Formats: sequence, structure tokens, C-alpha cells
Amino acid sequence: MLSEGLKKLKSILRSPALLLALGFAGWFEALFTIEWSFPYCSRQVDGPASAVFGMPLPYIRYSEVSSLEYFYMPSVFIINILILFLIASPLVAWIVKKVASPEQVRRRRVMSVAGIVLVISIIAWNAFLVQSGFYKVAVVTIGDTPYGTYTQFRPIRFSFKNLHYDCTPSEFWFKEQKTK
Repeated sequence: MLSEGLKKLKSILRSPALLLALGFAGWFEALFTIEWSFPYCSRQVDGPASAVFGMPLPYIRYSEVSSLEYFYMPSVFIINILILFLIASPLVAWIVKKVASPEQVRRRRVMSVAGIVLVISIIAWNAFLVQSGFYKVAVVTIGDTPYGTYTQFRPIRFSFKNLHYDCTPSEFWFKEQKTK
């Protein structure tokens, strides 16, 4: 049984592109985001609307309960990582092939260890966000409110992940509504 586990570990270490692509996808998602708008942002009649973030799909929303607390959708977070991984995989595999051919076992192992470090660090970072209360409440959807639904979210800005509280109105997506 132990030998089977070691064989699996060796096979994982033989595929540095997989580990690096997963680590890069996780860190890319952690550092960058897309801000999303929805119709209520452009016409706020009952009070302020909370900001929505996530890349490539929205999964984080300011809770409006307390500062530095956000609702998040773990299922969409995992889907986002999977999508980014699928996008990054061909490029990372090509780079790994150019930098370390299959005959360069030592270089490939170093790249595998770097991939493992990236993956473990992004897991630790997200665990910290959940444990510290920054991602306060795991929810099924962030768009089931009286002010809008998940399908109404539209992308408005790609940026560093600087989560803020109030949503940004979009005249591009919601022209028929006037900004307050």
C-alpha cells in the first residue's frame, strides 16, 4: 500500500507542467479579478449595492454586514480554478518542454517541487482567507437577492484583486437606467 502511494507521488513529480499550471492558475486568480456590475448598481433606490468580483466567473460579494467580510461561492471558485488551469495548461506544458526535456530529470523535479510549493501556498492562502473571516459565509449563490440575480452580472473591469465595497454602475451594459 505504501509502495502504491510512492508510485503515485513519483508519477505526479514526473509531470511538472500539471503542478505548475495548477499553481499558476491559483495565484493568477488570487492576484487578479474581474469586477462585475448588475442593473441595481445603476439605479440604487433602496440603498447601496455591494460589489461583486471573480475571475472568470463571479463568486465573491461584499456582505454589507461588516467591513472585510465577503460572501463567497466555493463551487464557482473551484470552477474558476479549473477554467484557468485548462487555459494555462497548454502554455505551461510547452514552456516546460522547452526548458526541461524528459531526459532532464533533475530540472523537471525542481520544476515539480516549484509547482507543489505554488499549489500548497495557494491552498494555504485560501484557507487563511476563510479562517480569518475575510470569506465569511460560504453560500450557494451570491446573486439571489431582491436587487438582482446571478445571471444579471456583467463584467466591467479587469484589475488587481483590490476588493472594495460598493458596486460600480455600468452605462455600457445598462444604458436604459440612469446612475443615481
